[in-house]
Parts: sequence; structure tokens; C-alpha cells
Amino acid sequence: MRLTILLVIMMGPLSVLDYVWMTEAKAQSGLTSQKTTTESPLVPSEATIKADPVCDPSRRPKIKKIEPDEFQAGAKVVIIGEDFGQKKECLHSVTFGYENAKDFTLKGNERIEATAPDNLSTGMIFVNVETGGGSVRSAVLVKKKE
Repeated sequence: MRLTILLVIMMGPLSVLDYVWMTEAKAQSGLTSQKTTTESPLVPSEATIKADPVCDPSRRPKIKKIEPDEFQAGAKVVIIGEDFGQKKECLHSVTFGYENAKDFTLKGNERIEATAPDNLSTGMIFVNVETGGGSVRSAVLVKKKE
């Protein structure tokens, strides 16, 4: 332990590889009984993704169409596409331009129901969907309120 501290002081900060090498050298010499692993708990393993594919971070969402494709501020819209996920935790956000949807509900891997905000400007805007696999957007026309 003292030798490690002395080496750190003399050589400066260690890289991750140096740390792993020193930790494994300690384990082999019997100085520690802890098992080290290089697998991160934050990165899903292939087994985890196969067991729970509904929030697969490698599947980027796609928008096929938005119904209606022309609507007024405050309208309810349906976003149809692919790879939105099948759990509400998979769907992170739905925005209209720079405004968050008033509300949105995931209705399966291929369908989202959302309510546009009341304060949208008229004209072309993007509807943005963000999931654990990334984000996607599609242009729509916001009509003037009658």
C-alpha cells in the first residue's frame, strides 16, 4: 500500500489500465480478496438486452407519420413509427418545436399519443421524440386557430 502511494506521488496520476494492472497484481499476490471486474453496471450487456428488449438502447426510433399532419395548437396527435419501446420508461420526451408536449402516452412500440402545447406558433415545426435509443423528428404544419 505504501509503495503504491509512493509510486502515485512519484509518477503522477495513474491511467485506468495501470490501476487495473496493479489491482490484479495485488489479487494474484494474495494481498486482497476482492474480485475486480472491467464490466460496467451502467452499460447493458447483451444478455440484459435479450432479456428486456423493449428498452434496447441500440434501436434508434423512427417516425413513419403523424396524424393529423396539420393541426392547431392544443390538438391531440398520434405519432406512428418504430422502436419507441414498450415501457413508459423507454420514452423520455415528446416536443413540438422547442415546447414540451402537454402530455404524451406510449401506446406500444409503434404508437405515441400526445397533446400539442397551447402556445405553438403557426407554420412548419418539428415534432421530436426521444427514447433510450436516440431521437427522431418529423415536420408538421401548425394551423392558425379558428
